[in-house]
Amino acid sequence: MKKLNILALMVFLAAVVGVFTLNNRTTLEIQTRVMALLSPFIHSSAAIEESVRNATIPDIDPSVLRQDNERLQIEVEKLRVIAQKYNQALEEINQLRGQLEFKKSSPLNMTAARVVRRVSTSWWNTLIIDKGLLDGLGTDTPVITAEGLIGKTGKMAPHMAEVILLTDETCHVSAKVDGTLEQGILSGERGGLDLMPDLRLKYLNRSALISPGAAVVTTGEGGVFPAGLLIGRVKRFEVKDITGEAVVEPAVDLSQIRHVFLLDIQKEAGAMPR
Repeated sequence: MKKLNILALMVFLAAVVGVFTLNNRTTLEIQTRVMALLSPFIHSSAAIEESVRNATIPDIDPSVLRQDNERLQIEVEKLRVIAQKYNQALEEINQLRGQLEFKKSSPLNMTAARVVRRVSTSWWNTLIIDKGLLDGLGTDTPVITAEGLIGKTGKMAPHMAEVILLTDETCHVSAKVDGTLEQGILSGERGGLDLMPDLRLKYLNRSALISPGAAVVTTGEGGVFPAGLLIGRVKRFEVKDITGEAVVEPAVDLSQIRHVFLLDIQKEAGAMPR
């Protein structure tokens, strides 16, 4: 562009700015005429912008959008199920690896079993495992996990057995508070279906000095459970009319049991490490 044209354009712009910044009747009239002169160009520019906008946004059928959305939701749900199964399989593998390492490192003679059935109405009382009489098991066989004692076998079948859990009020274990001379009988108590019942170690001295967190282990008396199996830890000590009682939290999460070990007490080689 020539210098003269540039100079003329600058003068014109300055004049327009000056006109639009003034504030009197004359400049108002000039502004009105200029706006009238420019209005066709403004409308043309707006129309062009609208046509460009319409050209860049294609018309979309709502039914197609709905179908695409439903398809994507189905795919997301499939991926969620796959991820859940993967996490479950990974958890199962980790548990099996931990159980295998425990069996290798333990001095106890044991048989591995898998939980195959639990009933909601007896969730805190019993469970069913996939080993039985023909697998060399018998009634009153101690049942443990890598974390500690969970109960003993009850009714038997050729390749299936009932496990009576510690939280069942009919399961009695001779136990003591580790590091003290206090011992008594531990059992579960009747509770609701939703909350795990407490374990109670009864017939302790009323004046016993028992601290929360103290380990509770089997004494070996009675001939069912070998000595030294970890049962749980003291939550609190309660003084009753005649004796004292320790409320015990199980060492094993009894709501999440999937694999167990059954001890052969005839070949028992030592106490379970704690």
